[in-house]
Amino acid sequence: MTKASIAWDTRAAQGPARPVPGAVRGGTLRILRDGDYDHLDPQRINTLQSTALGHLLFRTLTISAEDGQGGWTLVGDLAENPGRDVDGDGRTWEFTLKPGLRFEDGREITAADVAHGIARSFEGALGDGPQHLQDWLRDNGPYGGPFTDGTDEVPGLEVRDPRTLVFRFPVPRPDLPFAVSLPTTVPVPKDADTGESYGKAPLASGPYRIAGHTPGKLLVLERNPHWDAATDAVRHDHPDRFEIELGVESGPQNLRARADEGPDTFAVAENNAPEDVAELLLAEPELTPRLRRDRTPLVWYLAINTARVQDVAVRRAIARAVSVDKAAVRDAMLGPTQGEVTHTILSPGTIGHRAYPDPHTGGPLPGEGRVLRLLSRDGAYFTAGAKVLARQLEEAGFRVELVETDRPSHNATVLTRGHDYDLYMMCQAADWPGASTLLTGFDGRTIRATGNADYTYLDDPDVNAEIARVSGLPADEAAAEWGALDEDLTTRHIPLVPLFSYLHLAVSGSRVGGVFTSSFLGTPVYYRAFVKEAAHG
Repeated sequence: MTKASIAWDTRAAQGPARPVPGAVRGGTLRILRDGDYDHLDPQRINTLQSTALGHLLFRTLTISAEDGQGGWTLVGDLAENPGRDVDGDGRTWEFTLKPGLRFEDGREITAADVAHGIARSFEGALGDGPQHLQDWLRDNGPYGGPFTDGTDEVPGLEVRDPRTLVFRFPVPRPDLPFAVSLPTTVPVPKDADTGESYGKAPLASGPYRIAGHTPGKLLVLERNPHWDAATDAVRHDHPDRFEIELGVESGPQNLRARADEGPDTFAVAENNAPEDVAELLLAEPELTPRLRRDRTPLVWYLAINTARVQDVAVRRAIARAVSVDKAAVRDAMLGPTQGEVTHTILSPGTIGHRAYPDPHTGGPLPGEGRVLRLLSRDGAYFTAGAKVLARQLEEAGFRVELVETDRPSHNATVLTRGHDYDLYMMCQAADWPGASTLLTGFDGRTIRATGNADYTYLDDPDVNAEIARVSGLPADEAAAEWGALDEDLTTRHIPLVPLFSYLHLAVSGSRVGGVFTSSFLGTPVYYRAFVKEAAHG
């Protein structure tokens, strides 16, 4: 189980961050990546690799300080600590910002800037990001966002003074210190907010800022001169620059890092190696110091749009069809050495996970010719798995229409209510170790026009009531109840089919240091990274 704790003492949030053994300052670190980022607008970030990039650009009220060995501690980031439970009942929380925080243009970061960032996340057009905090604040009353409602005054959110924010909820929210670590709380000055185009030039609050971006080709980061290491307990700014080469498929990027020639000696292969490359990497013991092969909390699911596939019997037939050979889907995407077949929604590292028998064994049920529209991201990695799923469903008697879309459009489509796809593959991990961040994603009361955490569109009164009940329990009591809900969802309601979890396997050049795979993001993170024997210029 993931080891996690909360550091309430303000000293834990003070900088500078602990030194990284062997780290030197200078040079350019290169990241090889298979596509562009979904968003650079902080409130719209909702993918793991975008979150990892966001650690370099942006700061949030709290942040998880990882030790690189699977353990992590939640500390204050913008805030002096992970919050103060004012009355001890989880309903009122106060956060005080550290002094000396500044944006890349030198202006001071205030509580009003954090509040505006939260407020703008309510806008439907900006609703791609996590929705936990917004859903909790909506319990105080409706709010549509500053451009819709013309005000930053979110019900339940108070800017008490330039450094103090207060959150009020009608029911206990014991997980709030974790929720405010998400990009929802990145500060955005109101006068700099350009709405949907803000992601083209977001103001940095972290150690790096955007120096240039050619979409689909290259993203360059340079040091933010107004970031103060004395205020940051987690991040470093060792490299002078980050150059992120976009559109390099996972196989070539790992082969380039393996070859370790020229600029690629400074390169990180970010994406999981395909099976043929993985076999090559694992067969060369001399690569071991440069190889990352780590368990992750990520699980791939076949999501079912229950608003379109309303009959549970049909959903059961879908589950039985693809459960016959989940390993075939894994092998097509990752190979047998990089994933583990699963049937639980929660991964083993999530607090609340428990084992139960697979409810969908016994062979396929008849699909009876029903047409299913299956949406897939483009690219060989994604379409390989989608094609196996399509074949399995067709063998069970369904007719499948496989539709491909570009990666940035995929989530925007499936998170929009009323889309016309029946099935889609989603990869997800808990936003923090507790089960609530995954299982509250089946709460039909949260469904809105866009940005839906409930991307299966399940809206069952019994499930909604159980989520509400368990959400109010103390964390130590809630864990077992979340595990029971996991089994109930996969057995009776079937909004999705868990397929496999995966191991992250990738290689870096010989002059890369300090990069590790995040234990809860399941992707490389860079706030401890450095270039060995850094060459300037």
